[in-house]
Amino acid sequence: MPLNRDAFTRYRLIDERLRKKPHPTLEQLIGHVSENLDKPVSRRTVQLDLQEMRYSQALKFEAPIVFDRAAHSYYYSDNNYSINNLPVTADDLHGLEFAISLLDQFKELPAIKEFEESIKKIAETVRFNKQSRGEDKIIQFDKPNSYKGIEYIEPLVKAIREKRRIRLSYRKFDDEAAKEHIIDPYVVREFRSRFYLLGNTVAGKTEKVKTYAFDRFVDMQVTDRTFEGKVFDSEKYFQNVYGITEGAGKAETVLLAFTPVQGKYIQSQPLHHSQKVVRETKTECRISLEVMVNHELVSQLLSYGSQVKVLKPVSLVQKIKDELKNSAAQYQ
Repeated sequence: MPLNRDAFTRYRLIDERLRKKPHPTLEQLIGHVSENLDKPVSRRTVQLDLQEMRYSQALKFEAPIVFDRAAHSYYYSDNNYSINNLPVTADDLHGLEFAISLLDQFKELPAIKEFEESIKKIAETVRFNKQSRGEDKIIQFDKPNSYKGIEYIEPLVKAIREKRRIRLSYRKFDDEAAKEHIIDPYVVREFRSRFYLLGNTVAGKTEKVKTYAFDRFVDMQVTDRTFEGKVFDSEKYFQNVYGITEGAGKAETVLLAFTPVQGKYIQSQPLHHSQKVVRETKTECRISLEVMVNHELVSQLLSYGSQVKVLKPVSLVQKIKDELKNSAAQYQ
């Protein structure tokens, strides 16, 4: 029997009734479960549930259910037993820890914030259980304290679904004042712990898809005006993009020569879906990418320092050279 939500709800209801007197018959168990689920449950289903609670290796309930032949009723041979009293296993705790860590990264989202207190209680219980077992925190995430601008996700998603234009007050890092933009929002994308909006910027008769970082939002209003047009294909848009922004030109073949050790890392976690290993020797690991040359790509390549050499295209080679010269000049 699949371990789905309905099944666990039935187990809980059966457990609840078995702990009460008078001891229930099969028909009374069926009635109790059906009434609380507000839908009919078959005799066969409840019979299988009783078997699962007794013997299932996956559930590990090992419920001490006894059938009284004289009264045709069911009961627990241990009056203190309940499936709610079962100890949490180490694997359970690690799974909960992983889930809580993921939820914690998005704790500012309204949908998650609504259950903030419940999540805190579960997290505290997991922490207490792990300490009682003498275990330290096993899973740790490299995450920011918060995603700036995350409060805009909910109204943005609604605007995208309803195809409503937004009025965005936006200030770039190098601008002293915010500027207003009228945008047809298309998609929200996350990259390196930052959220971005991609949308069609309406400025007079010109239209262009641009990217706006959430951490630079000053204010945003969803208007009553709807927009039409072709569906934005985000997969096609990002097909030859590393990061979040398009480059100035078309996609090019980028050829990179990594040191052997760094090459292992790049192969285990590819930079881009187009990545191919062109050559691998004792002295280098050469890979190719089919991407646009943009700010994110340049920044990523510079982060490797002497572990990579850019071979193609010439324009990217020169850009990397210039950046490295400017960096070296800082120390002269």
